[in-house]
Amino acid sequence: MATYKGIQGYSVQKLSSDPTAEDTLGQLFYNSTLGKFKISVAGAGAWATGGNMNTARYEFSGMGTQTAALAAGGDTGSVSDKAETYNGSTWTEVNAINTAREQAGPSGTTTSGLIFGGMPPVPGLAVTESYNGSTWTEVADLTTARRAVNGAGASNTAALAFSGYIPHVNQVITETWNGTSWTEVNNLNTGRRLGASGGTSTSALYAGGHESPADTTAVEAWNGTCWSEVNNLNTAGAGQAGAITDSTSGLVFGGDRPSNSALTESYNGTSWTEVADLATGRAYLAGAGSNTSGLAFGGIIPPVASALTEEWTDPVYSAKTVTVS
Repeated sequence: MATYKGIQGYSVQKLSSDPTAEDTLGQLFYNSTLGKFKISVAGAGAWATGGNMNTARYEFSGMGTQTAALAAGGDTGSVSDKAETYNGSTWTEVNAINTAREQAGPSGTTTSGLIFGGMPPVPGLAVTESYNGSTWTEVADLTTARRAVNGAGASNTAALAFSGYIPHVNQVITETWNGTSWTEVNNLNTGRRLGASGGTSTSALYAGGHESPADTTAVEAWNGTCWSEVNNLNTAGAGQAGAITDSTSGLVFGGDRPSNSALTESYNGTSWTEVADLATGRAYLAGAGSNTSGLAFGGIIPPVASALTEEWTDPVYSAKTVTVS
């Protein structure tokens, strides 16, 4: 008969108390105080309710982390210039952007943010604004004005702008920002708009979106030089949001998959796995954070804009008792 040592290559540890479950994931041990064998496992991730935004909105720019997020612009019933920040429990209104807009691309953090593009006008804006944690300052324009532009980046000095829409054509244009100016670089493989994106200026993901004449499952990864097609989402859609760290790790949620979707998919660098749904399905929301600590905020539940915030935590580690005969 095979033994645990023979299979795993080491003996079962005898411990007086349970170790940290996260640090011993997948390991079998014996708790001598309880007289029981246990194994550390990762449970399923879940969404929990966070504090509501001050202003319900959709098609806005969102960036940051689960405990430090920034929302700017969007549609609040009309095109908005309002901005607010999240501290992990509550949203606080901060200084407004200079140019009211929706469908603008985001990059950065609550103290080093960037928004670019968007509308109105209908063809699209090229205007870029930089945020220093207090005020917004207009800086150099995008090379190509457009709306429904996606973004990635860790700060207001290193960003990536890509995709978009210039009626009636989905865009493949990609531009990089160095803190001073935008430079056009290698294009996306497939033009589409209103997908989920995130990451850094050298390692990003773009997932889903509307690829005429229908929504798509397509996903592309950016390596700092070019875009490559990677494994598709399980469900096509547009209007999703992302909590994406880089090209190897991310979470995509919400959207119109179909309308008011609550679907959530997690990416491990190879494949997408459907995980726990949002508590409230909605489209054209924003996301921040990562696939282990994400944030979903705003959106639309037609015809009403949403102020809802949800926080994602994954994995939840625990030590489970092993029954032996």
